[in-house]
Amino acid sequence: MVGREYIELLAPAREVEHGIEAIKYGADAVYIGGPAFSARSAAGNSLEDIAKLVEFAHVYNARIYVALNTILTDEELAEAEKLAWSLYKIGVDALIIQDYGLLRANLPPIALHASTQMDNRNLDKVRFWEKCGFEQVVLARETDVKSMADIASHTKVRLETFIHGALCVSYSGQCYMSQRMLGRSANRGECGQPCRMKYSLFDADGKTIAKDKYLLSLRDFSAEKYLAEMIKAGVSTFKIEGRLKDITYVKTTVAYYRGIIDEFLAKNNEYHRMSYGTSRYGFQPNLHKIFNRGLTTYNLSGKREKMANIDTPKSMGEYVGTTSLQKGSTLQIRLADNVTLANGDGFCYVDRNGELIGFRANKAQGDSIELPAGLRVQPNAKLYRNLDIRYDTAVNNDTCNRQIDAQIVMTETSDGFTLEMTDIAGDKAHVTFDSKKELAQNPQLANDNIIKTLKKTGGTPFCVTDVKIDSQNTYFFAMSTLNEWRRALINALISNKLSAWKREPRLPMDENLQFPSNTADYRLNIHNAKAKNFIEQCGIANPAWSYEREPKQKAELMRCKYCIRYELGICLKQDTAEAAKFKQPLKLVGSNGSEYTLAFDCNKCEMAVIGDVRK
Repeated sequence: MVGREYIELLAPAREVEHGIEAIKYGADAVYIGGPAFSARSAAGNSLEDIAKLVEFAHVYNARIYVALNTILTDEELAEAEKLAWSLYKIGVDALIIQDYGLLRANLPPIALHASTQMDNRNLDKVRFWEKCGFEQVVLARETDVKSMADIASHTKVRLETFIHGALCVSYSGQCYMSQRMLGRSANRGECGQPCRMKYSLFDADGKTIAKDKYLLSLRDFSAEKYLAEMIKAGVSTFKIEGRLKDITYVKTTVAYYRGIIDEFLAKNNEYHRMSYGTSRYGFQPNLHKIFNRGLTTYNLSGKREKMANIDTPKSMGEYVGTTSLQKGSTLQIRLADNVTLANGDGFCYVDRNGELIGFRANKAQGDSIELPAGLRVQPNAKLYRNLDIRYDTAVNNDTCNRQIDAQIVMTETSDGFTLEMTDIAGDKAHVTFDSKKELAQNPQLANDNIIKTLKKTGGTPFCVTDVKIDSQNTYFFAMSTLNEWRRALINALISNKLSAWKREPRLPMDENLQFPSNTADYRLNIHNAKAKNFIEQCGIANPAWSYEREPKQKAELMRCKYCIRYELGICLKQDTAEAAKFKQPLKLVGSNGSEYTLAFDCNKCEMAVIGDVRK
């Protein structure tokens, strides 16, 4: 198993093209959905496409992980076995799984990663998965840095954590709201995102606390400020969320976090990068210019903070200033520092009624923009740009070239010449050519031409930094000949690298396992007979079937680190006077009339959403 000192930047891919771009811009690994059984059912990919991505990645020593992370029926489990073997045969490096039944299935000897859907929020759970033979465990998003360090100090398994992207308001794998409300299971890859819907909040006497707000919609996550601490705490893989996001998002996030990680590695020699190659691109990545609902560090510090955007679940973008006077269709803006506007930029603001209003600027000049006909914008509103047309164009038009440094040695033989190429990963290739030998009339010019031509590796995975010529004489070569030899040498090195690629094997499972749970209810997410058998063999007697298999009339639908009372300033610990105005328990009511009771555990700073018995 690769040690924790090897740091991995893990990028999302909706499709193979996104994965290739992620690797070009610096990802050490990519996770992608296969043809079926992914927790993002809308982001599936064919085996042929994944095979193409695998081949591209392995040249750079980058890895491809396939998400097979839904709970499965008995029939689907058999299909998942076949799919796992197909993925193994095309060279996939690991499977990300959720269903316990797969641990009793006939899987190939491929590394397994414990999906965050397996509710990996404490040391006991991580220890258990380590004993089960998982190579990597994806920690719950709610895990703070101190807890990461504690888990790392008591385990050896590689730890993975999210560093950017959308946040689930519930502990992952423990959300049943979509299934209850929409008949679409998050654990089956079909989440309808009820957390991004409007709700009203009432106290026990029916008093309105909040009306028609997105009370469960969290901002997006950014761990930028804590990344160095997380590495030192023992986390080795840093995951960007976003298998449904566009290519601008992928390029930006990968390039941005690549820079941060590389800066850390340059100052801390005990840590190493997982893959090889330097990425060269032509734009300055900016997290505020891509999809974001506002950014939060969530629970990384272990201290409570405001983490929701209750006005909108949509992208707000970057703050650009406040609105001023409007004359006709011309709107004046008091711009924030270093902000310049462009024709076609997209903007949004929250109006006096709490509604998000969005529009495109027909023209932009200095601190004024031309609005669409008939639009009136209120003064003194905070204005955000959710489409920076110049940035978006620059990123979409940018082409990145990632190359591995290499050297070439040209050696004379009795019948011609041998070219050997060695890259910084230590991989080698050599090709021998029979050739007539024509002495050069101008030796210096001939040598310069050889070196210059063999270094022309643009568009290939390699950057030749040095060419050595081992020959007693200097010969003349046609450029076409040198070009042909260089191409053959590069192809040979690529072929050798792919042939020599070795995956991490499936790690052995302990014989005596005790599942770390005090409950045997639906929250174990047991959906098939093999999963049930596994849990029973791990000491849980009579475990219940999943919520999806046997829905409950009354059930805990979410458990969250997020707290509505804290967010609204009615925390019983910190805002006691304001909180005293509202009688407990609080009731959350959806726009469709569905009602949910909120339960609070102030000792753990947790909130639960309870689905009451339907009338």
